[in-house]
Amino acid sequence: MGIEVVTTTLYLLRHAKSSWASATVEDHDRELQDKGRARAAALRAWIEDRDLGCDFVLCSTAVRARQTLDVVLPALGNPEVRYVESIYESDATALISMLKALGDDPDRVLVVGHDPVLQQTATTLAMTANGDAMDRIGSKYPTCGFAMLSFGSSGWSALAPGLGHLEFFYVAPDPGPS
Repeated sequence: MGIEVVTTTLYLLRHAKSSWASATVEDHDRELQDKGRARAAALRAWIEDRDLGCDFVLCSTAVRARQTLDVVLPALGNPEVRYVESIYESDATALISMLKALGDDPDRVLVVGHDPVLQQTATTLAMTANGDAMDRIGSKYPTCGFAMLSFGSSGWSALAPGLGHLEFFYVAPDPGPS
């Protein structure tokens, strides 16, 4: 009988493309545009193909973040979901503190949020990366960008800058003109 090694895994998903069609809608309340929904659906299929489920989701309360999660959620298994208002205007330090407060129970956590906090969090936590993932994530974190960082068996409470490995940075393809 072998020993099962649990890997602490963090997924960071920037919401899909939102609409700027109405100047009267508050930023927090902007909805996804059709192209954003299509890219989120493409991301859902990509996640399903790789069986990248998670145990727990922290999602911004912004409408576009919640709508993005609604599209990808079927690919994630049956995670517990918590909507957190402070993710909307968070910085990397605050987001890392939120993650550390999770304790060590969920192994795989998804954060659905915004730029620049996701880019800052990824570049703060990752010491190493596969291929050119670190360069790409450092230059831009586009809408529907999806990163995976692994932290070995350290658990969330031990999270610290430079502790992680950036496994990949995937950006769902643009579906073309809508």
